[in-house]
This record gives sequence, C-alpha cells and structure tokens, in this order.
Amino acid sequence: MSELDHSLRRIADLPVPASLELVDDAVFAGLAALRHERTASRRAIGLAGAFALVLGLGSGGLATAHAAQVRISSFASDNPLAPSTLLDVHP
Repeated sequence: MSELDHSLRRIADLPVPASLELVDDAVFAGLAALRHERTASRRAIGLAGAFALVLGLGSGGLATAHAAQVRISSFASDNPLAPSTLLDVHP
C-alpha cells in the first residue's frame, strides 16, 4: 500500500467530530431561509412590474390626451423636421 492509502486509513479510523451533527440542521435552516427570500423577492418583482405597467399606461394615456395632431408631409416646405430646418442655425 502507498503512503496515501495509509493516511486515508488513519483518517477513516478517527472519530467523527460532534459538531458535524449540527451541520444538517444548519443546512436545512439555510435552505428554508433561501426559499422564503425567493418567495418574497418574487412578490416584490411582481408588485414592481404591476406598478410599472400601471404607471406606464397612466402616463401614456395622459400624454395622448394633451398631444395635438399635426399633419406632417415629407414634401411640405414648412416641415419642422426637414433637414434644411434642422441644420439651420437659429440665433
């Protein structure tokens, strides 16, 4: 047998530390806390999404109520978005 086999056999003969018995409870408590946090974060993300949806629909509805309809033709000379008016420097 090699030196590694002897070392592993000596480690196997050692008694199990008593603190290892508490590891299972700590792991399960950590998993339960993680599950609770995940549920809470899902709820918070859902509420934030619903709030954003309501806010977006509300502000979009208000913006369309105040917007005036302007007819823009691509060939009109008084088009405010024509390149000639956009490049013109206004003092």
